[in-house]
Amino acid sequence: MPSRPARTLKPDRDDYFAYCPSEYLAIVDLESYQTFVGKGADHLDMMAHLHTQMKALTAVAWGAPPRALNFRIRVTEDDRVVEHSAYTRHTGTASGWVRTNGRLVLTSHERLFDCARHRTHDLFHGRRLPRLSQPRLLRVPPGIYAVLVYYHFPFTDPRWAEGEPWSDSKIHYTVLLRRYPFPAPRVAPVRLSAGLIPWAGEKDAAQPWGGHFEQYAGSK
Repeated sequence: MPSRPARTLKPDRDDYFAYCPSEYLAIVDLESYQTFVGKGADHLDMMAHLHTQMKALTAVAWGAPPRALNFRIRVTEDDRVVEHSAYTRHTGTASGWVRTNGRLVLTSHERLFDCARHRTHDLFHGRRLPRLSQPRLLRVPPGIYAVLVYYHFPFTDPRWAEGEPWSDSKIHYTVLLRRYPFPAPRVAPVRLSAGLIPWAGEKDAAQPWGGHFEQYAGSK
C-alpha cells in the first residue's frame, strides 16, 4: 500500500513544500469530501461537483499553473497574521471555508477527476501520479478554517522591511488556514411525557396546558 505524504501543521509556524498541480489546486477534508460523481463524469460535471462541495464546506479550490510550485502554509488563530497579509503586495487568489476533524488533503484536478469517475478510488489510491503531484495529507487541529490563498509576484519589493518573511521571491503561494474552534454543542430542553419543559412543575405537567387554564377560568 503506498504511503501517504503527510505533514503535521503546528499553529503559527510556517511549513514549506513543493507541489506540481494539474489545472487547479484544492484543499479538501479527508472525511467529508465526496469523491465519486459518476462513471461518465466530464469536466463540467467535475466543476459542478466542486461547487457543491465548496458550499458544503468540504473543499476550497483555485486555479494554478501546471508546474512545480513552492508553497508556504500556516495555521493560525491570530487575526493580525491575516490582517498583515491583506496589506502585502501579494494577490489574493482564493478564499473559502472548510470544516475538518483534523485531516485536510492538498490535491489537484488529476486526482480529484480520477476519483470522480471511479467509485473504488480515493484521494490516496487510484491512478499513479508523479511524486510532486501526489496528494498531501495535512494534519491540523480540528475546527472550522477560513482558507486564504495568496499568489506571490515573481519579484520582491525592495521597500519592504529587511527580513520580511512574506517577501520571499522563491515562494509562489502562501496559504493561511485561519482556525476557528467548533462551537460548543447546544442542549435542547428536555420535554416531559405531557409535552412540557421541566420547569412547568410536576403537578401542572399532567395537563398539556400546565393546569392554569381552569384556575384562571374559575376566578372569573
